[in-house]
Amino acid sequence: MATEEKKPSGPDLSAGIPAADLAEGAMLAGHIGDDEVLLTRQGGKLFALSAHCTHYHGPLADGLLVGETIRCPWHHAHFNLQTGEAIAAPALSPGDLLVGRRARRQDCCQKQEDAACSWQDRSKRRTCRHCRRGAAGFAAAEMLRRRGFAGSISMLSNDDVTPVDRPNLSKDYLAGNAPEDWVPLRGDDWYAENKIDLKLKTEVAALDAKGKELTLGEGSKVKFDKLLLATGAEPVRLPISRRRSTSCPHAAFIRRLPRHHRVTPSPPNAQSSSVPVSSASKSAAALRAPRDRGSCGGAGETPARARVRAAAR
Repeated sequence: MATEEKKPSGPDLSAGIPAADLAEGAMLAGHIGDDEVLLTRQGGKLFALSAHCTHYHGPLADGLLVGETIRCPWHHAHFNLQTGEAIAAPALSPGDLLVGRRARRQDCCQKQEDAACSWQDRSKRRTCRHCRRGAAGFAAAEMLRRRGFAGSISMLSNDDVTPVDRPNLSKDYLAGNAPEDWVPLRGDDWYAENKIDLKLKTEVAALDAKGKELTLGEGSKVKFDKLLLATGAEPVRLPISRRRSTSCPHAAFIRRLPRHHRVTPSPPNAQSSSVPVSSASKSAAALRAPRDRGSCGGAGETPARARVRAAAR
């Protein structure tokens, strides 16, 4: 999400604080220069890392400490306090550590690489296929490569673009506050660099779990050793018939990037506007829009719709 630039808050940690002021299990948000920093004591050890989640910039100081991990209060991403690594989705990028802790981070990363070597040897001949439509399948493939899986990875998707940050489609991107290049989870070249075979516009017609084989839409078959089904979900559709939907161009379901180019902001003084619907919860937006008799659905504004619209003012 787009964030506004603001001055860092909290104490200036570059001046130091009394050790007794930070109790076991406590967290303190401060800053060093312009960098916002989170300081915590856990298991008798001091940790210092960036104060915000790398996913949507959630304040980690409001999160939860569990062992040597911290969990974001917004979407529950997990970060390793020792290394800053994002160890649970939806965050993918690591958090920054203070310079004084980077040696420990490098040591931990080296231990992870050493432990992954034996797995790399065992995994080279294995094939993992992901049937995916969103961030879950991408996060699994990214973590496999990060942990040293050296086998073949294929991602099968019926979308026509690379995996995107779907929540942003109905938020900052739709509002015009985020450029389109923020929406993909990773650039196109990332897949080639990590030897991940991304197959777009690909339908899976059948699964033979016992034979470990997929049948694709055009009839070809592909084998796998391990399969992850991460197909996501479709938004709950408004009860608009096919005949009426052709006469309602202002209603659009927001799930895939290309469809957003049809949803354009209305002029400030316009009497009507597009109604983007991205999920079941967003269908309330349609109820808040004034409706005249003869518009989509064919009915005038009901008392229930009037109450929802009044409450939203």
